Amino acid sequence: MTAIHTPAMIDGYVRLSRDDNKRNYSSIENQKLIIQKYAEENNMIVRHIYEDDGISGYSFNRPQFQNMMANLDSIDVIVAKDLSRIGRHNAKVLLFLEEMEEQGKRVILIDDNYDSLYSDDDIIGIKTWDNERHVKNTSRKVKRIKKMEQENGTLKCTPPFGYMRHPLNKQMVLIDEEAAAILNLEKDLYLEGNGIRKIAEILSDWGVPTPSMLQKERCETLGLPYHRKVAYMWSYGMVKDTLFNDYHNGVLRTHKRERMTINGKDKKISRDQQYVFPDHHPKIFDDDTMKLLFEVKDSRNHSQYRGQRKHVNLFSGCLYCMDCGMKLTAINRPNRRKYYVCSTYNKKGKQFCEHAHLVTEETLKDALVKYLTLCRDSLADIIQNFDLSNLKAPAYSADDSRQRLKNELERIKKELKTLITQKVKELTANPGMAEIINETYASLQTEKMERISATQKTLQDLTREPHIPTAAIKPNLQTALDILSEVLEQKSLTRTDIEVLVEKIIVDKDGNVDIYLKHGLGNLAAYDFKADKENLKLTMMIEAIRLLQKDETGFTSVKFLAESLKDMGYPMHKKKFTAYMEHLLDLGLVEKTGIYHYPYRIVASREKLTSVEKMFIMLGQTGGMPEMVFEYILKQQGIDPAKDVNIDQSIDFGSTAAAFAENQGDFTVEFEPGATNLEKEGKGYVVASLGTDSGYVPYTAFSAKQSYINDNPEVIQGFTNALQRGMDYVQAHTPEEIAAIIAPQFKETDQDTITTIVTRYYDQDTWKEDLIFEEESFELLQDILEDAGELAKRAPYEKLVTTEFAEKAAK
Repeated sequence: MTAIHTPAMIDGYVRLSRDDNKRNYSSIENQKLIIQKYAEENNMIVRHIYEDDGISGYSFNRPQFQNMMANLDSIDVIVAKDLSRIGRHNAKVLLFLEEMEEQGKRVILIDDNYDSLYSDDDIIGIKTWDNERHVKNTSRKVKRIKKMEQENGTLKCTPPFGYMRHPLNKQMVLIDEEAAAILNLEKDLYLEGNGIRKIAEILSDWGVPTPSMLQKERCETLGLPYHRKVAYMWSYGMVKDTLFNDYHNGVLRTHKRERMTINGKDKKISRDQQYVFPDHHPKIFDDDTMKLLFEVKDSRNHSQYRGQRKHVNLFSGCLYCMDCGMKLTAINRPNRRKYYVCSTYNKKGKQFCEHAHLVTEETLKDALVKYLTLCRDSLADIIQNFDLSNLKAPAYSADDSRQRLKNELERIKKELKTLITQKVKELTANPGMAEIINETYASLQTEKMERISATQKTLQDLTREPHIPTAAIKPNLQTALDILSEVLEQKSLTRTDIEVLVEKIIVDKDGNVDIYLKHGLGNLAAYDFKADKENLKLTMMIEAIRLLQKDETGFTSVKFLAESLKDMGYPMHKKKFTAYMEHLLDLGLVEKTGIYHYPYRIVASREKLTSVEKMFIMLGQTGGMPEMVFEYILKQQGIDPAKDVNIDQSIDFGSTAAAFAENQGDFTVEFEPGATNLEKEGKGYVVASLGTDSGYVPYTAFSAKQSYINDNPEVIQGFTNALQRGMDYVQAHTPEEIAAIIAPQFKETDQDTITTIVTRYYDQDTWKEDLIFEEESFELLQDILEDAGELAKRAPYEKLVTTEFAEKAAK
């Protein structure tokens, strides 16, 4: 009889990855042929071949390899081309072989002449070690090359949303106008006060295409397949990643992640260890816009609230408690005006912050508009020179583009030179691996050469283009004056206005605010909220008295007066007016009746009401220098401003002369040319000068931070020298000559009036001979402020004042 040998059933495994040298390792199909031929020669039948293509052998977490291990119960023999196909991890391959031997599974590695049935290969461990060494060497080379590219500022990945590569020179990055428009929409929505989730919801509702939708649409337009998953709705992550990426500000960051082990997880690298390349490519967001976005992001409270916000709180993020330093939180309640309170007081109670620091949004808006109006009207000529923001990315001229391309060309050439030097070092250190090293570096060198060629061609094409004169490029800039005018003309404030203009607002326990503006605007004009608040109170009191004058019934009520003032546009309500009614009672103008429908009787005659209204001396704002100096002089003469005279502080300083001309008051304190004009019109006479009676009050002083003085002494000295030359001119010329020189600055006033004013100042010795701020004048200023209740603690002269520059200028 003839013995019949039943063919053995075998399962094959093939793998190929980027780790492998293409010249030394067969393709997937060749590996299959090798296994098939081996099976035919050895009376075996291949039942199934497990295939992993494009997966590193260092990892054993491969789909088909894991599938094969899961089917071990039905597998008797595993055949592969060689050990490296099983894997390139030394320890894991040896454990695999040991496990197969323990389970009675036969492993055949054709090219390594290994058969676990006849396990007598003593150098198997050396072979697995050598396979792993190959992966690690390749990994080190790739990491070294990638790090070199990162250090040189090479963008290897797809440009972020908002950009695209140049169709000819793939290393040049251009702005994607359609995506840039979406980014600007995101920016505008964010600065208007919307949160990131809200922006995602708005963009989805408006049908704005997502980044993947745009990419898919462009691929289909070009007839190319798009295999990635497409997101049709905007998400929190999409908005966050696209909006706060400083790549849109022309900044390239490389080395943002690093992989510590082969096939390990990427580790984030801190920003201070990343490689940063500013002005690497055109900007979508200019420097001011990007800075503003991050400032707004940092200023906003980060809560775990994930519901839908019903209210836009204009001042959230910029209000701070004066006592505890924490931010104020917005309170929105039905049928009540929106207001803000200290978040510490609101959450933890009085034991952590004693006062609520309550301030209404209406009060904040009114105060901010008044401050901005002061900046615009009083110092328009100075504000004109302050450029807050370029609303468009900078426009580059042809010269700019050529220079940028030349720099790019030099950088690529330097990269190529470094690459060749590194290749020579590798060949010298590892002569036995010349073939692998040459192949590794060949593709990199080819890529660099292609980039050099493309950049040179683009540079040549650009050089042939006609030059556009830089003067013809007119960037659309907005000055601070334009922005302020636009804000004030629109009659209402938006969240964006506040983000752009306001740095912070500090609120004290009484709801008084101290506003700090951005971009140096706060240094251009002063706004006294407390004084303005007191003036408003006095104005509303006078309006209430006028309402009593007009009454025909003889009775009044808190509700009627409060609603009447509110109709006039004043921030008034019934509860608030109760305090005003107490003042009317104290003045003897009304009395209580005890009757529900007629709670107060008007007891003062119309003549008395009129005299109470008019018995005021018109002054400027409470806390302003005219009033404080005037009260100081009165006290020096034994007159009590609070008891002996009635002072009306309700009239705007620019309107006091007109009010006085209409017989509203017996005296008025005026600046020029108001005083001289009253005399010329025969409406009044100048009877005294506050400047003469008060002594040398340092009415105007110039301030700078100590750091600025230390860093810029030449600027301070030049500025002081210029002022001193003006002082010298005044001392050396007649009033007529001075008037003729300054007349162009006062176009609304005729020269005769200017001459009269200058002569009065000249006779009063108003102008000092120098700019030296004497200690005597400094103490007088503090006496006046202290006497007015505006100075809580005196400041040391030697710490606050320097006369160094004034003394040099006077020599």
